[in-house]
Amino acid sequence: MVTKKGFDDLARDVINAGLCTSCGTCAGVCPSGFIHMDYEMDEPEPILRSQCNPCDICYESCPGKDVPLVELDKFSFNRRRDVDNEPLGIFKESYRGCASSADTREGGGSGGVVNAVLRHALDEGIIDGAVIAGWDPNQPWRTKPFVATTGDEIEKGMRSTLMVCPVNESLREAVVEMKLKKIAVCGVPCHMHALRKMQMAGRPKSFVNSIVFIVGVFCAANYYYIGTEHLVRESGKVSDIKDVIAMDYRAGKWPGSLMVTTKDGKMHYVASKHEYTWHFLGSASYKRDRCLMCIDWSAESADISCGDIFTPIQEQNRKWTGVLVRTPRGKEIVDGAVRKGRLLLKDLDPTLLPSSGLGWEAKKHAAMYRLMQRKKYGWPVPDYQYPPKLAYVPFDRTFPE
Repeated sequence: MVTKKGFDDLARDVINAGLCTSCGTCAGVCPSGFIHMDYEMDEPEPILRSQCNPCDICYESCPGKDVPLVELDKFSFNRRRDVDNEPLGIFKESYRGCASSADTREGGGSGGVVNAVLRHALDEGIIDGAVIAGWDPNQPWRTKPFVATTGDEIEKGMRSTLMVCPVNESLREAVVEMKLKKIAVCGVPCHMHALRKMQMAGRPKSFVNSIVFIVGVFCAANYYYIGTEHLVRESGKVSDIKDVIAMDYRAGKWPGSLMVTTKDGKMHYVASKHEYTWHFLGSASYKRDRCLMCIDWSAESADISCGDIFTPIQEQNRKWTGVLVRTPRGKEIVDGAVRKGRLLLKDLDPTLLPSSGLGWEAKKHAAMYRLMQRKKYGWPVPDYQYPPKLAYVPFDRTFPE
């Protein structure tokens, strides 16, 4: 008799081994609803609130320990990737894009492509809602996922975040509580890995049947919340983080700055994107430990992958988003948004993407080497199936000013 795995196994092999990504999947898919993300800790962490009835679902969908990229590539793209010539993963088309609507474009962290695509899908009835990252209404200095069912709610989604958001936690809210039949999910690579694992396993069936498409966001790393709080308190001169009523990592002129608004109505400048990325958070000081072992920068398992472009673009509109269309479903959605006039796309040489900021170095060099070193000493590491290998691509690095 095969013993099914449950939360105790997840705690032993993933959470207590330091491999939990805080993606929220286990909480989102637990059939009993007994797994919750504990926001009382500095970092969101899965906890069990009742007796677990082991069913394998949380364990088999978790992207913390096992990330079978070879199998996921075959499932999603019908083939293995060429690890030497496809360092960005498998994709069909490469673009730089922006939302046609100036309001949507300005409301986004870069070109507003994700918002434009989700709004298109919602307006056309392709989806009933989207699971996205947002700010916690009760603690507006912290992230929390939510389900957007209107265009205005999509626009309220987070433009950018430097702290973890357990997006997949809200799958249960969307499918079980709200009974939505067609949803999109937008998240970072670990969220994508979990969703593809669910689809490959074919369960939970109601969840798999409801997910129409997934949008991945390029991710250099997530950072410990305490790093942002430290910046706000010291650089922003906010003595009590609980005085914050609004926070934005991309406020002001592109590429943006971290700014907060406090209860007294004052806006506090904290740091530019260049400052907080290169001289504080992104310098590895506050990178989450599990992120230091992640080798996926460009959301390689998504239908559509999007991210900032920091390489110089000599046009009046500087806000462009890099867009990798990976699957037929992704192409269908993107092409539809273009036809409807919601999205503007121009061809982009994909070899320019690695030069754009910190992400490539963080994932394909530093994290890849760290993964190799940890494996050497037998420390807990995620298994990506493809042998770890440094990706050497000649380019001139471009940093956000």
